[in-house]
Amino acid sequence: MKKLMLIMMAVVLTAGVSMAQVNQSMVDQNGNDQEATVEQVGLWNYSTINQSGDLNIASATQIGDLNFSFINQINSVWVEAYVEQYGFLNMSSVYQNSVWDIANVLQNGWFNTSYVQQVDNFWSEALINQFGDGNWAKVSQMGGIVDFGAILQFGYYNEARIRQYDGYSNWAAVIQDGTFNLADVFQEGGMFNSTLVEQTGYDNWAFTNQIGGEGNNIEIEQYQNSNTAYVDQYDGIMNRAYVGQLGNWNYAEIYQNGGSYNFAGIAQTGYANEAYATQLGGEGNWAGLVQYGDFNFAQSYQDGGMSNSVYSEQAGIANWVTMVQIGGEGNAAEVYQIGDDNMAYTEQIGGVNNGALIEQEGNYNMAETYQVRGENNLAMVGQLGYMNYSGVLQQDVTNSIADVIQTGNYNYSEIYQFNGDNNNAIVTQDGDYNYSGILQNGSNNTAEVYQVGLEHSSVVMQNGNGNSAIVDQANSLNP
Repeated sequence: MKKLMLIMMAVVLTAGVSMAQVNQSMVDQNGNDQEATVEQVGLWNYSTINQSGDLNIASATQIGDLNFSFINQINSVWVEAYVEQYGFLNMSSVYQNSVWDIANVLQNGWFNTSYVQQVDNFWSEALINQFGDGNWAKVSQMGGIVDFGAILQFGYYNEARIRQYDGYSNWAAVIQDGTFNLADVFQEGGMFNSTLVEQTGYDNWAFTNQIGGEGNNIEIEQYQNSNTAYVDQYDGIMNRAYVGQLGNWNYAEIYQNGGSYNFAGIAQTGYANEAYATQLGGEGNWAGLVQYGDFNFAQSYQDGGMSNSVYSEQAGIANWVTMVQIGGEGNAAEVYQIGDDNMAYTEQIGGVNNGALIEQEGNYNMAETYQVRGENNLAMVGQLGYMNYSGVLQQDVTNSIADVIQTGNYNYSEIYQFNGDNNNAIVTQDGDYNYSGILQNGSNNTAEVYQVGLEHSSVVMQNGNGNSAIVDQANSLNP
């Protein structure tokens, strides 16, 4: 201890005399049972360790001032490398040529940067933690096998990237806590893929792709401020993807290409929302999309069929929704929109258990629903007030029904149900410029239309089989 104090006093005195006091260290090891550790405590730290082959391990810990550290392990075999640097101008690198990789970096504060790159991997891993100031980080792992990623950065100029190329047991994460967040994750060859990105606060972005498929998943949650997010997953199997985003300039896309147990997601609570989701190869499809308020628009499109379903919910301002499902089976689709420039459209082409329900509560309502090849059809609309219109066509129908209720303002509605089975269609319109429609082409038709106030009109045509029709119109004059 006395010896250490004397050395420290000598260092301080020397630093007083000469500004050239530097920690520095280089270690160079060429082959076999290497191991190297360096620890440097203060001032102009710098360290570099090169190791060439066999049972490598390296470490470097630098505790304050102008830290850098580069560790370079080529022709590696049992590589590991840990680096910790606590405060000031941190930087780190670590490059490994790999077999049994691991690399672990932690940098605590000021102008952090860091990369790790592990080339022809086998037992990959790599983790970077950086707690505050100018963060940016990168993890790249190339040949793959038991990959993992990570990068956690808690405050200020965050950025992050993980790429993991030829895959096998992939998984990656990025968690960034606040300020100029951005993140980019990309995993190429598939197997047990996964990705998670969470960013809490300020200029969030996040993009991610997973290309070869198998256990796919992706989750992005970005809590507040200028959110954006894309997600892509190409070759499928257990697809899933979810976005999140709890407010401010939201926008989100999801696109999943090869099919299987699909699900999509997106929920954005407030402000400049937009959202799309597309799933092409089918199987367990279902989508989502919920946006509570502001400049909403949402879309979804599912191509290959099976247990389809989509759902949407937007509560206020410039709403509009599209939903389309093409290959059929358990189809269903729901849309609810409460207030402002509503519109909605949904289409389900290959049939079986069709469904579709739209409810819209106020302002420029409109709604269209087509379900083309039939089976247990149903389509109900709703619409409460202002420029209502409806639509509905169910084409080769079977156990049809289409029900529309419109209560107030420029109502109008049309229902066509063509080539037969148990058709049925009921429209109720309550007030203002009403008109109805309804044509049913064949089987046990029925049609009822009730219209209560102002400029009623109604047309019902039913071409064949068990027809019946009731129309009831009001507007009575007071004596």
